[in-house]
Amino acid sequence: MKPFFFSFSALLILMSFSNCANGKQLQEEPPKAVGEAFYTTWTGGVRGAGSGFNLFIPVTANSEIKMDTVYFRGRKGVLEIEPSNPDLYVARFETPGATKDFVMHKDPKKEFGNEVPKMIEKIPFELAEGEAVVHYTRNGKEKFFRIKNIQKKDSEQVRLKNPKNIQH
Repeated sequence: MKPFFFSFSALLILMSFSNCANGKQLQEEPPKAVGEAFYTTWTGGVRGAGSGFNLFIPVTANSEIKMDTVYFRGRKGVLEIEPSNPDLYVARFETPGATKDFVMHKDPKKEFGNEVPKMIEKIPFELAEGEAVVHYTRNGKEKFFRIKNIQKKDSEQVRLKNPKNIQH
């Protein structure tokens, strides 16, 4: 009887700890202070300059929420306030470029200088196309909310750098 009681109590304790790990409070609707999010893509213009996309999340003036992290298109990004517009958060994502050549040699000293490839961190959320999850703080409490239907938009800067008479 004692082994059964001991096993049952150990299982009960383990289950209670596992529930604490899933304590992320994910809200399906964003707070009212959050506007319609959108993203734009960019390219460096020359080979090796890179490419990527930027996610923009507008907020109402004097909102009490502070956003810091976003999960979008399978990646994790840092949200920063745009210096020219304090009511706009931006996350910048760089697409991994072409892999660089590695020096492979039987003498390990000749391999010195090889860079470790950047690994994309696995995100803890299942997201559909056009969805993002944002980590934010309001009144000292940390929470998550989901943004749906994020649309791709062309920015004015992209249109100026891509005249219609140039084909890519």
